[in-house]
Amino acid sequence: MSILAALVAAAVFTQAGALPAPSAALLSAAAVLPSAAVALPSAAIAIPFAANAMPSAAIAVPSAAIALPSAAIAVASAAINIHEARAAEVCGFPVVPFYLAASDSLSDRIYTTDAIEIEAALASGKYVREAVIAAVYSNTTGPSVPNAVPLYRLYSAGQSDHILTASWAEVENAVDTQGYSYQGVTAYVYAEPQAGCGAVPLYREYDPQLEDHWYGLAKLQTNGSGNAASNGYFYEGITAYVFPPQ
Repeated sequence: MSILAALVAAAVFTQAGALPAPSAALLSAAAVLPSAAVALPSAAIAIPFAANAMPSAAIAVPSAAIALPSAAIAVASAAINIHEARAAEVCGFPVVPFYLAASDSLSDRIYTTDAIEIEAALASGKYVREAVIAAVYSNTTGPSVPNAVPLYRLYSAGQSDHILTASWAEVENAVDTQGYSYQGVTAYVYAEPQAGCGAVPLYREYDPQLEDHWYGLAKLQTNGSGNAASNGYFYEGITAYVFPPQ
């Protein structure tokens, strides 16, 4: 029997004196019904709001996709530094390129690990050729490499000539008696052969007429006497031990 029917029946019996008047609690229970019915639309209204929340989750997907280029950049960076990784596999320490910029008009060559210095030399128009002639330890890595020594660089403006040497005694002599200026440590190298490390000689030759020093991993072709190259350069020995270009 429904509550409404019960109320009607109760009222009839009350008039007949068979039953007491319906209690306040029963009427209160009946009054709750409309409120419960009213609550239904509120629950229904909440559904659109839940649906509205979905685009936020969808927006997060493009953000994840945006992160992909960063991973790609990291791959490119690894590729740029691959020469260091290859050297580390051989000797346990990274190396950097040893650049050369050559000037025909000045009969001079710049040797450096600084790519920016090479770019500036080429931009000046005085130096017209560049190459990587070897691999060496940088000034950052070199001091921590066992047996590695500084490779010093000097320059004579009067002769338009650069000197590379691992001998501090030669640095002092060139500055004191030959008019060279000390330009600092350009790299770290080995002064002696290193067994199992893959280091090779860096040869030095000199042309007294051009007043020009030349350095390379292979000797210049000598003339019949074996003392001087056919183009005027005299062999002066091994400056240091370095690595082939990586």
